[in-house]
Amino acid sequence: MNRPRGLPPWAENALLIGLGVVAVQAPLVPLDLAGRLVPPDLLYGLVVAWVIRRPAATPLWIVVALGLFADVMLSRPLGLGALGLVLATEAFRVRAGRFSGVPFPVEWLAATVGFAAMLAGMQIALELVFAQPPAIGTLVRHLVATALAYPIVVFGLTWCLGLRAARSSQRYTVPAGRLR
Repeated sequence: MNRPRGLPPWAENALLIGLGVVAVQAPLVPLDLAGRLVPPDLLYGLVVAWVIRRPAATPLWIVVALGLFADVMLSRPLGLGALGLVLATEAFRVRAGRFSGVPFPVEWLAATVGFAAMLAGMQIALELVFAQPPAIGTLVRHLVATALAYPIVVFGLTWCLGLRAARSSQRYTVPAGRLR
């Protein structure tokens, strides 16, 4: 496994959970008094960047728990954001090895397109159940803010923690016992 030097798997998982809680709490800090700023989805950036760099060492239960925590804390429909996060991260998990040799802008574009697809899916789901979806302008600003924050999150993971993209030889395969 490609882990940071000296970190056992439980410590790596604890670090992901701790950073995920911080990423969920960050948008709750009141920085804009007029309410014009839309905060980025730092949890999405963190989890996607982590999964690209550690596909086999990122347990699905952590992604689900962080997604549900974000739904509760950010007053989103319970489970909808978690489902979107799980689907997006699992799509990146199976393709994680492909990001090792590509330039960072390709990864950045893929993460942005994945977030746009997640937002579109959530918008469709809300409209199907006749719930009031967010305005398109708000979603576009949320997408742009998240896209701009993604390189900062990746820089923090790679420079501060030493997490590098998984090599193509470390592609994620589903263990036989995990399908049950």
